[in-house]
Amino acid sequence: MTSKPYTWKEIREFLIKELKETKHIMTWGTLGSCNIEHDIDTIITKKPNSPSAEFYREVHGIFDKLNDYLKRKYDGKLIHLPGVSFVPEFLKLMNYSKKDLTIHTLIYSSYSQIEKDWNWALFEGEKIKDILKNCDFFFGSLEDLYSRDFQKSNYADNVLLYLSLYDRIHSNYDEVFLLKVMNYYFDYLFRKRMGVKTPVAKNKKEVREIFYKLCDKLDELNEEHKK
Repeated sequence: MTSKPYTWKEIREFLIKELKETKHIMTWGTLGSCNIEHDIDTIITKKPNSPSAEFYREVHGIFDKLNDYLKRKYDGKLIHLPGVSFVPEFLKLMNYSKKDLTIHTLIYSSYSQIEKDWNWALFEGEKIKDILKNCDFFFGSLEDLYSRDFQKSNYADNVLLYLSLYDRIHSNYDEVFLLKVMNYYFDYLFRKRMGVKTPVAKNKKEVREIFYKLCDKLDELNEEHKK
């Protein structure tokens, strides 16, 4: 007997339908068992030539719709955990209930980001390509990750990787705590990593605006270093 009123098959079909409307997401897949009673591990990649802000708007938009769907149909909510998260600690902060859907995301805009994010955790003899073969890409395909353009590294890959790990927009934090957390991360990325003045979000809407503004600045850095 399961505690969830929905199945992974239902959620997967919902995501596939929404992904058909996107322009900047290259692939979306899952890793592991997809045991909806615990959490769903996903890997999401951006089309190499797409603006980072537009890509994240699409990802966030899909999460908005999925959260609305869960709330309307099952009185549940989406809880997004970026990267390899400490689940019990995060779920306590995120006011988790049994009807909620927990999704982990690994988000990348180049293959070099995958290598940076995974190599440190591999045992001797383990290979990234072997792990990727076991992923279920229900949008796009594994071959897309080996395309010439996605194989190219970008100057700001490291900071974009940080940004994906700092994304708490669908964390279900209360607004006061969300602002405290995201403004701290914005300060680190804008001021300490990029050496520019840090904008300060005063509400949830501004958190998103600043997130996308940071994406634009990182894309600008990538363009500058192509010349």
